Amino acid sequence: MEEVSKLIRSLLNGKALGLDSILNEAFKAVVLIIIKNLAKVISYYFASKIILKRLKKSIIIVLHKEGKKTIFFKQL
Repeated sequence: MEEVSKLIRSLLNGKALGLDSILNEAFKAVVLIIIKNLAKVISYYFASKIILKRLKKSIIIVLHKEGKKTIFFKQL
């Protein structure tokens, strides 16, 4: 539980919403209330090696900087 709590507290404020559409500030506000259940859910998914379809999605935005070589990434 301590690791999950520490991770949530380290989230940066004012960042764009992720796939869950929850602000980091909201997670920080309720961390003490949800930490036990959240840690149980995370442990369950790691132990059962289940990866949710939503976690397999990613959005990559390439910003080309002038004078820099463009590097392309391939998602496996």
